Amino acid sequence: MVESWEEKAELIKEEAFPKPLKGVERKAQEEGGEMWKKITVEDIREALFNQSVQKAPGPDRLGFKAIRLLWDWDSQSIINIVKVAFR
Repeated sequence: MVESWEEKAELIKEEAFPKPLKGVERKAQEEGGEMWKKITVEDIREALFNQSVQKAPGPDRLGFKAIRLLWDWDSQSIINIVKVAFR
């Protein structure tokens, strides 16, 4: 049970961005191409903030409004997720 704002933020961060399993990132690096290296932080930010928050969430049930909040808390995790997804 959490009560403070900081505890709630940390819990959301842990649930939204779990630590990767050992070896998953390395495997993605070995199997992927090189295009992911061309993706910039500005590309990711622009893609995220140029979408309407009124769009229906996808299968993960996270809408753009929620992802934007996560960006404010921990943009580096979102950047890492995007780059790993493209790898």
